[in-house]
Amino acid sequence: MPDEEAAAEAFGTLSDPTRIAILRAFAEALDEQGLTPGGSMPELSFSELYERVEIDSTSRLSYHLEKLDGAYLRHTDEGWKFTYAGEAIVRQYLAGAYAGDVELDPFEIEGSCLHCDAEELVTDVEDRMLMHRCEECGECFGNIPVTPAQVTARDDEAVIESVKTRTASYFQQFREGVCAICGGRNDLDVRNVEDVAPGSLRFVAIARCRSCWTRFNGPLSVWLATHPASIAFHWEHGIDTTSLSTFEMVPRVMDERWSTDRLAADTYEVTYRVDEDALRLLVGDDLSVERAERVRRDSVGDR
Repeated sequence: MPDEEAAAEAFGTLSDPTRIAILRAFAEALDEQGLTPGGSMPELSFSELYERVEIDSTSRLSYHLEKLDGAYLRHTDEGWKFTYAGEAIVRQYLAGAYAGDVELDPFEIEGSCLHCDAEELVTDVEDRMLMHRCEECGECFGNIPVTPAQVTARDDEAVIESVKTRTASYFQQFREGVCAICGGRNDLDVRNVEDVAPGSLRFVAIARCRSCWTRFNGPLSVWLATHPASIAFHWEHGIDTTSLSTFEMVPRVMDERWSTDRLAADTYEVTYRVDEDALRLLVGDDLSVERAERVRRDSVGDR
């Protein structure tokens, strides 16, 4: 487990705007550098840093570099360069992670409410979660995390597209055991949640990162919508599952075009239906696909 005292000391190091400016100077240098053999990090000498950072004396620059050295910068023969933590923290700063809440003007979107079927939906952000709110019944659904950078300088349609892209990536990475937030290993757990969700949504896979504790969940058929077999099947029917948002996937689960049945304690069958055709996946409780077969819709129920 990470050391809390060491973390507190490292975070305290950043409590000075000049040190943030120094880290930003390294990010700017990396951006200016472009491609290099091996993707090496830029090294900035003391004089180069003094030119890049607004500071009133060389002694003060030396003082701040000494504080940053170790956790956020590494001293080399040529000067200083980023550590992993240094680059990671300045990326968060540049992306607006410390600029307060995500601001988005609510906008109308096409679709129907999952609770009452009304078609008056408004997309909004609350507590950094993008959601659809039904103007008829007041219920909300979606709750997809968004970042300040994700909604800045994008129009309404582009915001939705960015959510689709990131969500599809999240499902794929977590399905393959990689945390989409920190890259750590995650565990998958399939649960029957029919006590809190409609029957069609009862089988849910939950991923939990062992390192950063991020949790990510969704119906099994949504998790596997971007499996190669599903992508190929839907593509042949004019549907690109890699571009569907969860707002577009969940209705397919609700009306059972995408369905999941439990065959054994650790085995599930996920079925995708389009017109008269269907794709059936035999899935383990770790979301591994053991078999994929295409069937005619009138034979989907046959075992």
